[in-house]
Amino acid sequence: DVQYADIDYMERQLDFTLNPRFAGLPALINKIREEGMRFILILDPATSGNETDYPAFTRGLEKDVFIKWPNSQDIIYAKVWPDLPNVVVNDSLDWDTQVELYRAYVAFPDFFRNSTTEWWTREIAEVYNNPLNASRSLKFDGLWIDMNEPSSFVHGAVGGCRNRELNFPPYVPQLGSRSEGLSFKTLCMEGQQYLPDGSPLRHYDVHNLYGWSQAKPTLDALRNLTKERGIVVTRSTYPSSGKWSGHWLGDNTAAWHQLDKSIIGGIQGRHLPHWLPPRALFSFFLFPIFPPVCLHYFIFIPHVYAGFRQDPVAWNSTFEEISQKVLNIRYTLLPYLYTLMYEANAHGSTVVRPLLHE
Repeated sequence: DVQYADIDYMERQLDFTLNPRFAGLPALINKIREEGMRFILILDPATSGNETDYPAFTRGLEKDVFIKWPNSQDIIYAKVWPDLPNVVVNDSLDWDTQVELYRAYVAFPDFFRNSTTEWWTREIAEVYNNPLNASRSLKFDGLWIDMNEPSSFVHGAVGGCRNRELNFPPYVPQLGSRSEGLSFKTLCMEGQQYLPDGSPLRHYDVHNLYGWSQAKPTLDALRNLTKERGIVVTRSTYPSSGKWSGHWLGDNTAAWHQLDKSIIGGIQGRHLPHWLPPRALFSFFLFPIFPPVCLHYFIFIPHVYAGFRQDPVAWNSTFEEISQKVLNIRYTLLPYLYTLMYEANAHGSTVVRPLLHE
């Protein structure tokens, strides 16, 4: 069994930190690991530039890891998690207003660069072995990397992008945000990146490889720390990402159409060699939760967020009894799933596949 921790464990959703309200998390991780369970922590690539004392950002500046404007030393700042320091977020405001008032300016690491790999490895290591306070060390077994399309709460950059031709090319794929251009809720396409050999290139040329470029250094850092095989689960993938990571389908709600899409996504994802089946961590958001839908998810992963309980005993005795039966079925399937995952890892086969592939 595995326990996952989303960004709530961080202080203001700030990478490489521990929320004071989760002061007992290190001890909890140690306890459940002693009982044979595993623990996976989430990390986002966006790094806050609004902190007065934030070693991760300071060291990132020293190693020149962040994506910049072309022919400039200026970092491209977007907005995403975390929240700004020393503010009280008013959740009653609309989302765009909250982004404007409360979200931090963030920089995105360029994971193609060797210096970024070194920086990322160190920051992860200091979460695992806290050099200032060993009792705050988080002994994770795996890492869950998110928001790495890369994802932003603004379009391109704070203040907008500068190269219209790249961000609004003559031909744009049939996207849901087609009229908004390629920088919709992501980085500006003119962002300057560098390959390991120092060759320059535009974010436009490697946008779909951002999660791919983050996966390997994350897995390498994990294995170096734990001395075990470990696991990385990423939201953004590309063909061959399966060598280093599994894939998850992203945020959803407790609704039938979302459950339907998760099944389709799980099968479609098998066409790429990701050895971990995509899983829908369900009902992230502030929407009504319906017991029948929750019941169908219990064979996978119940996820609690924003105060709505979704665990088996949160409903009534009938729901509890059925959940117990479903979970017992899940346990009987685990050896079979483990074998499939081993074969996928060792031989490149698929874990979930349609009958026509048999």
